[in-house]
Amino acid sequence: MLQPVPTDPTSDAETLNTRSQRSPTPASPPVLDAAWRAGRKLSEARRQRGLSLDEVADRIRVRREFLEALEEMNVKLLPGKAYALAFLRSYARELGIDEKAIVDQFQRESALTREDVQKQIRTPTSKPHRERPWLAAAALVVLAVGFVGWRAVSQDGGDQVAEAPTSAAPGRSTPVGATAEETRVVEIRAVADAWLEARGPDGTVFLSRELRAGDVYRPDPSPGWTLHARDGGAFELYVNGVSAGPLGTVGMPVLGRAIDDVRPLTQAEIDRPRT
Repeated sequence: MLQPVPTDPTSDAETLNTRSQRSPTPASPPVLDAAWRAGRKLSEARRQRGLSLDEVADRIRVRREFLEALEEMNVKLLPGKAYALAFLRSYARELGIDEKAIVDQFQRESALTREDVQKQIRTPTSKPHRERPWLAAAALVVLAVGFVGWRAVSQDGGDQVAEAPTSAAPGRSTPVGATAEETRVVEIRAVADAWLEARGPDGTVFLSRELRAGDVYRPDPSPGWTLHARDGGAFELYVNGVSAGPLGTVGMPVLGRAIDDVRPLTQAEIDRPRT
């Protein structure tokens, strides 16, 4: 006859403990007061999860100071709107908060905050409406003096009047150049897997990660932006679709190359074989 095999209660407990570790109970959603501001909801949800700012920053790969700025709703310390909203969504997802609801609330309350700051600039003692008639009167005086002066010049001779459009013509070229500068598009294309970092004028890091071969990054071409790379030869620069050469020397790091100094290569430089 088959004899029953005695069981070891210690081993059974260990088995149950192992199973509980493999199948953890899903964390319940954080309990938040609907009257709280968006920033407080983030900080309270994080505390209920038992997480520090450093732990969350390591998990979602967002800088700690940006997460702290989200909790304090300090929009001045956040990067551009697209980046800030992407950080906010990742943060809410990690904490188990409704992403759309917290994003909508954050944008609404941030807009109200900015309006309050603008209203505080104009004090009750300033009365711009009463000052406008004086400004209009001053403008009329300036126009009258200018008209009298123009009449005096026109009576002295027509040569001086004819030269005015010629002297003003070069001044009109400046807006055209400025418009062309505003449409300047800079691209960084990775030709190999390598790390790249882009910083704003105030040192804010907008990109700091490894790009794959074929990836394209388009930074802000405004003055003050800089590029940093561990291998300058792993990236090709383009300005408005025209090659501007490699970011740096193959195998050598690049530290703080100014984006606004990047210029497209001439046709002779493009045709010249690389050594």
